[in-house]
Amino acid sequence: MQLSLLAMISCSGSNKEQQDIVAEWVGKEIVIPEGLGFQVGNIPVDYDFDAADFKIVTYVDSTGCTNCRMKLKDWEKVINSFKSSPDVDVNFLMIVGSDKREEIEKLVKNNSFHQSFAIDSAGYFSKANPLPSKLEHQTFLIDGDNKVVALGNPVYNPKIKELYARLIFDSLNDGKTQGDDEEQICKNPVRGIGVVSKGDTITKRFRFNNDTKSDLTLQEITPSCHCISTKVDWKVLKSGEYADIEISYVADSVPQQFHRYADVWFKERPNPERLVLQGFIK
Repeated sequence: MQLSLLAMISCSGSNKEQQDIVAEWVGKEIVIPEGLGFQVGNIPVDYDFDAADFKIVTYVDSTGCTNCRMKLKDWEKVINSFKSSPDVDVNFLMIVGSDKREEIEKLVKNNSFHQSFAIDSAGYFSKANPLPSKLEHQTFLIDGDNKVVALGNPVYNPKIKELYARLIFDSLNDGKTQGDDEEQICKNPVRGIGVVSKGDTITKRFRFNNDTKSDLTLQEITPSCHCISTKVDWKVLKSGEYADIEISYVADSVPQQFHRYADVWFKERPNPERLVLQGFIK
């Protein structure tokens, strides 16, 4: 835990206020009140937030420009980047302290935000967790026991994003994430697709841009389960060109959060490109 404390200070400055906040919060438990209801969009979901190796929880109150404070498009990108590996589970929850449900749900829809959130009109979360006053200190990376590992908002500070990624992915045996040794050619490999019903089929297109100096030969695509299928009409991706792969998912599981993927292998590369679909089955 001391290592996390030092890393946090080095990433976010060395002023005394910052050090005091980090020292106060690292190791403290974040309480998720039972009264909170989870949803994706305007659909309630049965979300087992505690069932993960790491969790990111961020609190937003309704002071001023709520849309500016929520930064939904930025959070969508950040959370998808942390869900890039199936070897470590990362859950996310945005808690919005507001009694304007329709306004919040409209913002979520307009920003194509597919992650989980809770509208806390009764102030359950802020009562259970007396938070620091500054917005940048109201986001926490917590472990499997809901203890704070680090704090800071990764959508405001790229150094905080780097810190969170390091703490999350260094928990893996080799301490490396997919693509560490090679440049990724699919720049958007994780897609949040929100809430679907059992039996639905969802198809997403992933674009591969070969910015390397060599042609890449498609060797094989291996799905994570029988519910994933792929469609591809090319064999060689020439240097400087792009091509697409379609991934389809049939929601055949019980209502729950899901994380499915397909690994795309090239003959010239030792590691695959992993394409991920994640969301909820209602």
